Amino acid sequence: MKRRLFGIGVLALVLVLLFAACGGGTTPADASPAGDVQTIGQGDTVFRFEMIDESNALHAWDVHTEEATVGAALLEVGLIAGDESEWGLMVTQVNGVTADFDADGAFWAFHIDGDFAMAGVDATYIEPGVNYAFIYTQG
Repeated sequence: MKRRLFGIGVLALVLVLLFAACGGGTTPADASPAGDVQTIGQGDTVFRFEMIDESNALHAWDVHTEEATVGAALLEVGLIAGDESEWGLMVTQVNGVTADFDADGAFWAFHIDGDFAMAGVDATYIEPGVNYAFIYTQG
């Protein structure tokens, strides 16, 4: 019985450590609720874009565009800004809010349907029914 309890305790500890290592930070579902969803842009393609700012407030837009990638669409409507690098667009500002890694370790984490993206925003093609988000992250 003691071995079993010990095993359960070890398993629980491993799960907690895995959650922390995988960025158990804020996700859109954890953030403060958004006010109204704003509609922005022009075009036949529409996708939902969310932003969680430094105060954990959720902001949301339905973005209309003719662009192929999320990055191009968000740049077109002025929701993001950043610097081009050899790895693509490094987003430093979302909806006027700047994340300055050099100053305080803050950055904008790009998420697709609640998961950390494996590609940059400028290399991510818009897919119907998929939600995209930038989350202000420190550390």
